[in-house]
Amino acid sequence: MPSMPVMPMKADSQRGVALLTILLLVVSITVVAGAMLASQKIAIRRSGLLFDQNQLLQDIDAGQQLAVTMIRADANLNDTDSTQDIWAKPVPPYTLGTHSIGIEIRDEASRFNINNLYQNGAVDSNALAVLQRLLTQLNLAPDIAIAVLDYQDADSEVYQDGGDESTVYNQQSNSSADNDLPNQRLVNIDQLQNVKGINAEVLAVLRPYITVVPHYLPINMNTASPVILAALIDGATSQQMQTIVDLREKQVFESIDEIWQLPILSSLDNKQRKVLAPLLAVDSQAFTALITATDNATVGQARQRYATIMISKTATDVTENSNNGDNANSNNKNADNKKPKEVRVVTQRLWAFRPNF
Repeated sequence: MPSMPVMPMKADSQRGVALLTILLLVVSITVVAGAMLASQKIAIRRSGLLFDQNQLLQDIDAGQQLAVTMIRADANLNDTDSTQDIWAKPVPPYTLGTHSIGIEIRDEASRFNINNLYQNGAVDSNALAVLQRLLTQLNLAPDIAIAVLDYQDADSEVYQDGGDESTVYNQQSNSSADNDLPNQRLVNIDQLQNVKGINAEVLAVLRPYITVVPHYLPINMNTASPVILAALIDGATSQQMQTIVDLREKQVFESIDEIWQLPILSSLDNKQRKVLAPLLAVDSQAFTALITATDNATVGQARQRYATIMISKTATDVTENSNNGDNANSNNKNADNKKPKEVRVVTQRLWAFRPNF
Protein backbone atom coordinates (compact mmCIF):
# COMPACT_ATOMS: atom_id res chain seq x y z
CA MET A 1 0.00 0.00 0.00
CA PRO A 2 1.49 3.32 -1.02
CA SER A 3 2.54 5.73 1.85
CA MET A 4 0.58 8.93 2.52
CA PRO A 5 2.28 12.27 1.77
CA VAL A 6 3.43 14.17 4.95
CA MET A 7 3.93 17.61 3.46
CA PRO A 8 0.55 19.08 4.51
CA MET A 9 1.13 18.11 8.15
CA LYS A 10 4.55 19.77 8.09
CA ALA A 11 3.05 22.91 6.66
CA ASP A 12 0.36 22.98 9.36
CA SER A 13 3.03 22.52 12.01
CA GLN A 14 5.08 25.39 10.63
CA ARG A 15 2.02 27.65 10.53
CA GLY A 16 1.27 26.75 14.18
CA VAL A 17 4.83 27.58 15.23
CA ALA A 18 4.68 30.86 13.31
CA LEU A 19 1.36 31.77 14.94
CA LEU A 20 2.73 30.94 18.39
CA THR A 21 5.81 33.03 17.70
CA ILE A 22 3.66 35.95 16.61
CA LEU A 23 1.52 35.63 19.75
CA LEU A 24 4.63 35.55 21.95
CA LEU A 25 6.00 38.57 20.11
CA VAL A 26 2.74 40.45 20.57
CA VAL A 27 2.72 39.61 24.29
CA SER A 28 6.36 40.71 24.61
CA ILE A 29 5.68 43.97 22.83
CA THR A 30 2.64 44.56 25.04
CA VAL A 31 4.68 43.94 28.19
CA VAL A 32 7.51 46.18 27.04
CA ALA A 33 5.08 48.89 25.95
CA GLY A 34 3.31 48.67 29.30
CA ALA A 35 6.58 48.95 31.16
CA MET A 36 7.62 51.91 29.03
CA LEU A 37 4.27 53.61 29.64
CA ALA A 38 4.52 53.02 33.38
CA SER A 39 8.08 54.34 33.37
CA GLN A 40 6.96 57.38 31.40
CA LYS A 41 4.14 58.04 33.88
CA ILE A 42 6.61 57.81 36.77
CA ALA A 43 8.98 60.19 34.98
CA ILE A 44 6.14 62.63 34.32
CA ARG A 45 5.02 62.37 37.94
CA ARG A 46 8.55 62.85 39.19
CA SER A 47 9.03 65.81 36.89
CA GLY A 48 5.78 67.29 38.20
CA LEU A 49 6.84 66.81 41.79
CA LEU A 50 10.23 68.39 41.11
CA PHE A 51 8.48 71.30 39.43
CA ASP A 52 6.16 71.70 42.41
CA GLN A 53 9.08 71.54 44.84
CA ASN A 54 11.02 74.12 42.84
CA GLN A 55 7.93 76.32 42.79
CA LEU A 56 7.59 76.06 46.58
CA LEU A 57 11.25 77.01 46.98
CA GLN A 58 10.69 80.01 44.73
CA ASP A 59 7.70 80.92 46.90
CA ILE A 60 9.91 80.78 50.00
CA ASP A 61 12.45 83.07 48.34
CA ALA A 62 9.65 85.48 47.46
CA GLY A 63 8.43 85.42 51.06
CA GLN A 64 11.96 86.06 52.27
CA GLN A 65 12.29 89.12 50.07
CA LEU A 66 8.94 90.42 51.28
CA ALA A 67 9.98 90.01 54.94
CA VAL A 68 13.25 91.87 54.32
CA THR A 69 11.36 94.63 52.50
CA MET A 70 8.94 95.06 55.42
CA ILE A 71 11.74 95.37 57.98
CA ARG A 72 13.71 97.72 55.74
CA ALA A 73 10.64 99.90 55.15
CA ASP A 74 9.93 100.07 58.88
CA ALA A 75 13.56 101.04 59.59
CA ASN A 76 13.07 104.03 57.27
CA LEU A 77 9.90 105.07 59.13
CA ASN A 78 11.19 105.11 62.71
CA ASP A 79 14.17 104.37 64.95
CA THR A 80 12.37 101.94 67.26
CA ASP A 81 10.86 98.48 67.00
CA SER A 82 7.60 97.73 68.74
CA THR A 83 4.43 95.70 68.42
CA GLN A 84 2.89 98.71 66.68
CA ASP A 85 5.21 98.44 63.67
CA ILE A 86 4.20 97.01 60.30
CA TRP A 87 6.45 93.93 60.64
CA ALA A 88 4.63 92.97 63.88
CA LYS A 89 1.16 93.03 62.32
CA PRO A 90 -0.44 89.87 60.88
CA VAL A 91 0.25 89.53 57.16
CA PRO A 92 -2.58 88.00 55.06
CA PRO A 93 -1.39 85.09 52.87
CA TYR A 94 -0.20 86.27 49.47
CA THR A 95 -1.78 84.19 46.69
CA LEU A 96 -0.04 83.27 43.44
CA GLY A 97 -2.38 81.10 41.35
CA THR A 98 -2.77 77.83 43.26
CA HIS A 99 0.10 78.77 45.58
CA SER A 100 0.05 80.95 48.69
CA ILE A 101 2.79 82.49 50.84
CA GLY A 102 2.39 83.14 54.57
CA ILE A 103 4.76 85.33 56.60
CA GLU A 104 5.19 85.70 60.37
CA ILE A 105 7.92 87.92 61.84
CA ARG A 106 9.27 87.78 65.39
CA ASP A 107 11.61 90.19 67.16
CA GLU A 108 14.52 88.13 68.48
CA ALA A 109 15.51 91.03 70.76
CA SER A 110 12.35 90.34 72.76
CA ARG A 111 14.23 87.31 74.09
CA PHE A 112 17.56 86.66 75.79
CA ASN A 113 20.35 85.82 73.37
CA ILE A 114 22.30 82.83 74.69
CA ASN A 115 25.37 83.93 72.72
CA ASN A 116 25.54 87.16 74.75
CA LEU A 117 27.27 85.15 77.48
CA TYR A 118 30.56 84.99 75.63
CA GLN A 119 31.61 87.59 73.08
CA ASN A 120 35.02 88.30 71.54
CA GLY A 121 36.84 85.99 73.91
CA ALA A 122 35.37 87.42 77.11
CA VAL A 123 32.64 86.41 79.55
CA ASP A 124 29.83 88.93 79.97
CA SER A 125 29.12 88.56 83.69
CA ASN A 126 26.10 90.88 83.50
CA ALA A 127 24.47 88.77 80.77
CA LEU A 128 25.27 85.67 82.82
CA ALA A 129 23.46 87.15 85.82
CA VAL A 130 20.41 87.90 83.65
CA LEU A 131 20.25 84.29 82.46
CA GLN A 132 20.59 83.00 86.02
CA ARG A 133 17.70 85.20 87.17
CA LEU A 134 15.63 84.08 84.18
CA LEU A 135 16.21 80.42 85.07
CA THR A 136 15.23 81.10 88.67
CA GLN A 137 11.98 82.76 87.57
CA LEU A 138 11.16 79.71 85.49
CA ASN A 139 11.85 77.40 88.45
CA LEU A 140 14.91 75.97 86.74
CA ALA A 141 18.38 75.49 88.20
CA PRO A 142 20.46 78.69 87.85
CA ASP A 143 23.61 76.56 87.48
CA ILE A 144 22.42 75.75 83.98
CA ALA A 145 23.68 79.21 82.99
CA ILE A 146 27.25 78.21 83.91
CA ALA A 147 26.94 75.02 81.85
CA VAL A 148 25.70 77.03 78.85
CA LEU A 149 28.64 79.42 79.22
CA ASP A 150 31.17 76.58 79.45
CA TYR A 151 29.63 75.10 76.30
CA GLN A 152 30.69 78.29 74.49
CA ASP A 153 33.84 79.69 76.10
CA ALA A 154 37.26 78.91 74.72
CA ASP A 155 38.89 77.43 77.84
CA SER A 156 38.63 73.91 79.24
CA GLU A 157 37.83 74.92 82.83
CA VAL A 158 34.45 75.24 84.54
CA TYR A 159 33.68 78.93 84.99
CA GLN A 160 34.66 80.22 88.48
CA ASP A 161 35.27 76.64 89.59
CA GLY A 162 38.54 75.66 87.96
CA GLY A 163 37.51 72.05 87.44
CA ASP A 164 38.17 70.33 84.15
CA GLU A 165 35.15 70.64 81.83
CA SER A 166 35.58 67.20 80.28
CA THR A 167 35.55 65.59 83.75
CA VAL A 168 32.62 67.58 85.13
CA TYR A 169 30.38 67.39 82.09
CA ASN A 170 31.25 63.76 81.35
CA GLN A 171 28.82 62.99 84.17
CA GLN A 172 25.90 64.79 82.55
CA SER A 173 22.69 62.84 82.15
CA ASN A 174 22.24 63.64 78.45
CA SER A 175 23.46 60.39 76.90
CA SER A 176 23.49 61.92 73.42
CA ALA A 177 25.79 64.74 74.46
CA ASP A 178 29.44 64.74 73.45
CA ASN A 179 31.96 64.54 76.26
CA ASP A 180 34.12 67.22 74.65
CA LEU A 181 32.42 70.61 74.63
CA PRO A 182 32.53 72.46 71.30
CA ASN A 183 33.67 75.71 72.97
CA GLN A 184 32.03 77.89 70.36
CA ARG A 185 28.88 79.93 70.07
CA LEU A 186 25.59 78.16 69.49
CA VAL A 187 24.01 77.95 66.05
CA ASN A 188 20.50 76.91 67.08
CA ILE A 189 18.48 76.45 70.26
CA ASP A 190 18.24 72.67 69.91
CA GLN A 191 21.96 72.41 70.67
CA LEU A 192 21.13 73.26 74.28
CA GLN A 193 19.97 69.66 74.77
CA ASN A 194 23.67 68.78 74.74
CA VAL A 195 24.25 71.01 77.76
CA LYS A 196 24.35 69.60 81.28
CA GLY A 197 21.01 70.05 83.04
CA ILE A 198 18.98 70.64 79.88
CA ASN A 199 16.72 67.93 78.55
CA ALA A 200 13.66 68.15 76.30
CA GLU A 201 11.38 69.17 79.18
CA VAL A 202 13.70 71.92 80.43
CA LEU A 203 14.20 73.23 76.92
CA ALA A 204 10.43 73.36 76.36
CA VAL A 205 10.11 75.66 79.38
CA LEU A 206 13.07 77.81 78.37
CA ARG A 207 12.46 78.04 74.60
CA PRO A 208 9.88 80.91 74.59
CA TYR A 209 12.33 83.21 76.37
CA ILE A 210 15.65 82.61 74.61
CA THR A 211 17.16 82.95 71.17
CA VAL A 212 20.42 82.19 69.39
CA VAL A 213 21.81 85.11 67.38
CA PRO A 214 25.45 85.13 66.22
CA HIS A 215 26.17 88.69 67.41
CA TYR A 216 25.56 90.56 70.66
CA LEU A 217 21.88 91.40 70.98
CA PRO A 218 20.51 93.85 73.59
CA ILE A 219 16.99 93.27 74.88
CA ASN A 220 14.33 95.42 73.24
CA MET A 221 12.34 97.16 75.98
CA ASN A 222 9.50 97.71 73.50
CA THR A 223 8.86 94.00 72.86
CA ALA A 224 10.32 91.95 75.74
CA SER A 225 7.89 89.99 77.92
CA PRO A 226 7.43 90.75 81.65
CA VAL A 227 9.45 87.60 82.47
CA ILE A 228 12.45 88.82 80.45
CA LEU A 229 12.17 92.35 81.86
CA ALA A 230 12.12 90.99 85.41
CA ALA A 231 15.32 89.03 84.75
CA LEU A 232 17.13 92.32 84.12
CA ILE A 233 16.93 93.47 87.73
CA ASP A 234 17.72 91.48 90.84
CA GLY A 235 14.61 91.04 92.95
CA ALA A 236 12.13 92.21 90.29
CA THR A 237 9.03 90.18 89.43
CA SER A 238 7.10 89.72 86.20
CA GLN A 239 4.05 91.21 87.93
CA GLN A 240 5.98 94.42 88.57
CA MET A 241 7.24 94.52 85.00
CA GLN A 242 3.72 94.18 83.63
CA THR A 243 3.38 97.89 84.43
CA ILE A 244 6.11 98.65 81.88
CA VAL A 245 4.36 96.50 79.27
CA ASP A 246 1.10 98.39 79.87
CA LEU A 247 2.87 101.75 79.49
CA ARG A 248 4.56 100.89 76.19
CA GLU A 249 1.24 99.79 74.71
CA LYS A 250 0.16 103.43 75.07
CA GLN A 251 3.47 105.04 74.11
CA VAL A 252 6.50 103.45 72.45
CA PHE A 253 9.80 104.03 74.26
CA GLU A 254 11.93 106.24 72.02
CA SER A 255 15.25 106.18 73.89
CA ILE A 256 17.16 104.57 76.75
CA ASP A 257 16.83 107.84 78.68
CA GLU A 258 13.08 107.26 78.81
CA ILE A 259 13.68 103.83 80.30
CA TRP A 260 15.26 105.27 83.44
CA GLN A 261 12.03 107.17 84.16
CA LEU A 262 9.97 103.98 84.31
CA PRO A 263 8.69 102.44 87.54
CA ILE A 264 11.30 100.28 89.33
CA LEU A 265 14.06 101.43 86.97
CA SER A 266 13.87 105.02 88.21
CA SER A 267 15.17 103.90 91.61
CA LEU A 268 18.45 102.56 90.18
CA ASP A 269 21.60 104.56 90.93
CA ASN A 270 24.19 105.56 88.32
CA LYS A 271 26.35 102.49 88.98
CA GLN A 272 23.42 100.14 88.47
CA ARG A 273 22.37 101.98 85.31
CA LYS A 274 25.88 101.73 83.89
CA VAL A 275 25.79 97.95 84.37
CA LEU A 276 22.32 97.61 82.88
CA ALA A 277 22.63 100.02 79.93
CA PRO A 278 24.53 97.68 77.54
CA LEU A 279 21.76 95.09 77.92
CA LEU A 280 18.97 97.45 76.86
CA ALA A 281 17.67 98.84 73.57
CA VAL A 282 14.49 100.35 72.15
CA ASP A 283 14.97 98.74 68.76
CA SER A 284 16.01 95.34 67.46
CA GLN A 285 19.05 94.10 65.61
CA ALA A 286 17.63 90.69 64.69
CA PHE A 287 14.34 89.21 63.51
CA THR A 288 13.18 85.75 62.50
CA ALA A 289 10.64 85.29 59.73
CA LEU A 290 8.65 82.07 59.34
CA ILE A 291 7.75 81.55 55.68
CA THR A 292 5.00 79.06 54.80
CA ALA A 293 4.69 78.11 51.12
CA THR A 294 1.53 76.17 50.22
CA ASP A 295 0.55 74.40 46.99
CA ASN A 296 -3.25 74.00 46.78
CA ALA A 297 -3.30 72.53 43.26
CA THR A 298 -4.74 69.20 44.43
CA VAL A 299 -7.95 69.52 46.44
CA GLY A 300 -7.53 68.01 49.89
CA GLN A 301 -3.84 67.33 49.34
CA ALA A 302 -2.16 70.69 49.91
CA ARG A 303 1.63 70.50 50.05
CA GLN A 304 3.56 72.83 52.33
CA ARG A 305 7.17 73.77 52.90
CA TYR A 306 8.52 76.01 55.64
CA ALA A 307 11.59 78.15 56.16
CA THR A 308 12.90 80.19 59.06
CA ILE A 309 14.89 83.23 58.01
CA MET A 310 17.09 85.19 60.41
CA ILE A 311 17.34 88.84 59.38
CA SER A 312 19.77 91.32 60.92
CA LYS A 313 19.25 95.07 61.11
CA THR A 314 22.36 96.92 62.23
CA ALA A 315 23.86 100.36 61.86
CA THR A 316 25.94 100.44 58.69
CA ASP A 317 29.24 101.00 60.53
CA VAL A 318 28.61 98.40 63.26
CA THR A 319 30.38 95.06 62.74
CA GLU A 320 28.51 91.79 63.13
CA ASN A 321 30.58 90.69 66.11
CA SER A 322 30.10 93.80 68.23
CA ASN A 323 30.34 92.98 71.92
CA ASN A 324 29.06 94.54 75.08
CA GLY A 325 32.04 96.90 75.08
CA ASP A 326 30.75 98.36 71.84
CA ASN A 327 27.33 98.78 73.44
CA ALA A 328 28.47 99.95 76.85
CA ASN A 329 27.64 103.62 76.37
CA SER A 330 23.92 104.32 76.19
CA ASN A 331 24.53 107.62 74.39
CA ASN A 332 26.37 105.77 71.66
CA LYS A 333 23.51 103.30 71.55
CA ASN A 334 21.01 106.09 71.01
CA ALA A 335 23.27 107.53 68.31
CA ASP A 336 23.29 104.16 66.53
CA ASN A 337 19.49 104.32 66.39
CA LYS A 338 19.77 107.39 64.17
CA LYS A 339 22.23 105.87 61.71
CA PRO A 340 21.17 104.20 58.44
CA LYS A 341 20.43 100.52 58.94
CA GLU A 342 21.64 97.60 56.88
CA VAL A 343 19.00 94.88 56.63
CA ARG A 344 20.18 91.51 55.36
CA VAL A 345 19.52 87.78 55.61
CA VAL A 346 21.89 86.00 57.98
CA THR A 347 20.63 82.41 57.75
CA GLN A 348 17.91 80.40 56.03
CA ARG A 349 16.74 76.99 57.25
CA LEU A 350 14.24 74.84 55.35
CA TRP A 351 11.73 72.59 57.13
CA ALA A 352 9.47 69.76 55.93
CA PHE A 353 7.19 70.46 58.93
CA ARG A 354 6.17 73.59 60.82
CA PRO A 355 8.92 74.39 63.37
CA ASN A 356 8.49 75.83 66.85
CA PHE A 357 7.92 79.53 66.42
